[in-house]
Amino acid sequence: MGEKGLVINVKDHLAVIQMTRKEACGECRACLAGMKKEEMIIEAENECDAKVGDWVIMELRNNSFLKAVLILYGIPMIGLVAGIFLGYYGVYPYFSMVNRELLSFGMGAAATLLCYVWIHSKEASWDKKKIRPVAAKITTKED
Repeated sequence: MGEKGLVINVKDHLAVIQMTRKEACGECRACLAGMKKEEMIIEAENECDAKVGDWVIMELRNNSFLKAVLILYGIPMIGLVAGIFLGYYGVYPYFSMVNRELLSFGMGAAATLLCYVWIHSKEASWDKKKIRPVAAKITTKED
């Protein structure tokens, strides 16, 4: 089952949905972090023909969540590890006056930053429709 939100605007084939951000531990109330509620606005494909004021259930389809996670976390992690190994084994012989661990840390951080810059530059060319949530079903607030 997906997350629930309120449609606040409809434009073309998209529904603009307002929803409360849920934290992983947001319901236990054991600490102050779980007590905060933050509103967020999301654009979703309007498959259920929702109108302003409707409550909808949003879903991610076609393994979209996994693809987004792999892009946002997997690519930078590969860059970090590659940068550390490159700094530790590849670049250090040419800069032996620098601390080896510090050099590998710097190379790893730089490679991670370059990965994030590359992801950001490619964001416009990727098909956002594949990773955009879908307003799949109209529901009520109480459901």
